[in-house]
Amino acid sequence: MFAGSSIRFRHIAATAALTLFCVMAGAQTTTDPAPAPGASAQPAYETPVTAPETPVGTTFDAKTGTVTAPDTRVAPSVASNYRIGADDVLSINVWHEPEVSRNVTVRPDGRISLPLVGDVQAAGLTPPQLQAALTRDFSKYLTNPAVSVIVAAILSQRINVLGQVLRPGTYPLVPPMTVLDAIAAAGGLQQFAKANKIYVLRTGPNGQAQRIKVQYKNILKGKRGADNVVLQTRDTVVVP
Repeated sequence: MFAGSSIRFRHIAATAALTLFCVMAGAQTTTDPAPAPGASAQPAYETPVTAPETPVGTTFDAKTGTVTAPDTRVAPSVASNYRIGADDVLSINVWHEPEVSRNVTVRPDGRISLPLVGDVQAAGLTPPQLQAALTRDFSKYLTNPAVSVIVAAILSQRINVLGQVLRPGTYPLVPPMTVLDAIAAAGGLQQFAKANKIYVLRTGPNGQAQRIKVQYKNILKGKRGADNVVLQTRDTVVVP
């Protein structure tokens, strides 16, 4: 009799132990494991900040949630007295008005076309002058327009540097640019360049080519009478 009761007791104890084991195993599968020693807990998920659509030339600051106005200054590489010419590429930005902001190329007739204001004379003006003109024109249609004019690419005024320089080619002319400036932009003279035979080819008003000798070594020495030729558009600096 006691033997049968002992067997039943052991059977009940084994069943209870198995049930407890299964409950504990299930609890472990539904509970996140504790981070390992030295490991940092993963940060909570954060909804990413999506930048809203902003006008051309503006930027969105995700930290402050604000939109900054476009830079109304002239591009640092272009002097404020630079005269815009045909084929130059201009970036016209109107604050909070992306529909009328454009990157435009100055046409051969010297004009650009923009929404609302139509054709506007650009060639011959400096960027600040064109900015003032566009502000006046846009004021007829917009309230207190903030306009910026940036010369994105200078293509109207160019010079050529040929011969024994490190990087021969065509370069933008940003007045006042001299022969030394042009040679420096082209990387300087090569080892066997004939510095005493450098000259500038220029087409005169009558269409005839002029050859202007450059006293390169005397210019470097600062000698009087050695003119550092100020270049004009379409000039070609030749370094034999």
